[in-house]
Formats: sequence, C-alpha cells, structure tokens
Amino acid sequence: MTETLNSHSTVVLFGKIVEDLKVVPEKKGSGKEQAIARIYGYSFGGAYYEMASPVLFAVEGKGDAADKTEVPGPGLDDDDPFYKSLRCWSFDKSDKTIRMDLDSGTFEQVLLGDSGDGGMGVSGARVSGARVSGARVSGARVSGARLSGARGDASD
Repeated sequence: MTETLNSHSTVVLFGKIVEDLKVVPEKKGSGKEQAIARIYGYSFGGAYYEMASPVLFAVEGKGDAADKTEVPGPGLDDDDPFYKSLRCWSFDKSDKTIRMDLDSGTFEQVLLGDSGDGGMGVSGARVSGARVSGARVSGARVSGARLSGARGDASD
C-alpha cells in the first residue's frame, strides 16, 4: 500500500469471505465482484481496532493476503493459521458499504428482548462508532433500537 497524502482516510478491513452468502449483481459486468466478508477488525489512522464481535460487510473482490499489508493488523506476526488465512480490503472512509450485524438465539432472546411480552424493554439495540475524547463524546450512533411501553418525554 503506497503512502500518499490521502492515506489518512484509508480504512482497511480484516476478515474472511463468507462462502455461503453470495451477492447477485443488478447488472452483469457492473464492475468488481461483490462479496460478503466476516470482519474481525480494521485499521484506520495508523492503528488497529478489533471488533467486539465479528460483523458482516459488503466488500469488493477476494481481498489481499492480510499478512502482506503494510498497515497495523491483527496478530499478523503470529504463526496461528487463523491469522495467516485472513484477507484485507482497503476503502476510503467516505466509500459506501453495507454492514450486517448478526445475532442468533431464540426469538425471545433476539426479537422480544428480556421481557418476552413486548412490554417495557429495549430490544435489538446496538451502539457503534462511539469514541470518547477527553470529556467529549463524538461519533456515537445508535441503530436498531426500539423502546416499547415507555411514557413521558426526555425532560421527565
């Protein structure tokens, strides 16, 4: 990976292609082959960040061998076969993608939440992209949150 003035905006995802999920293009020959990859971590701004749990991302092509990249990555100096089999994909931070968070369990666990009756409870909530800098929180995003059975407003 060549160092350029714009290298600071490069995001490198580390993971593996999910072989049993296929992306079907809208039109034949519409650019690079798309794939779904399970991502375990990413590099950005000269640092490697491990995902709390792996997530699925849409990626382009089969990726490059992770141990051949010149950015910080996950255990790339390890002899562990897991690390040796990782692939990497480089994107600009402004590129669009699709992220899919997976959860498995019973409907009560993954859909209905702890209450199981659809009553007062929060279910399906995920917080991602939060950063704390000094005493300031920036970049926080909550997606997929549902609060049912609540009354009142934010001033209560």
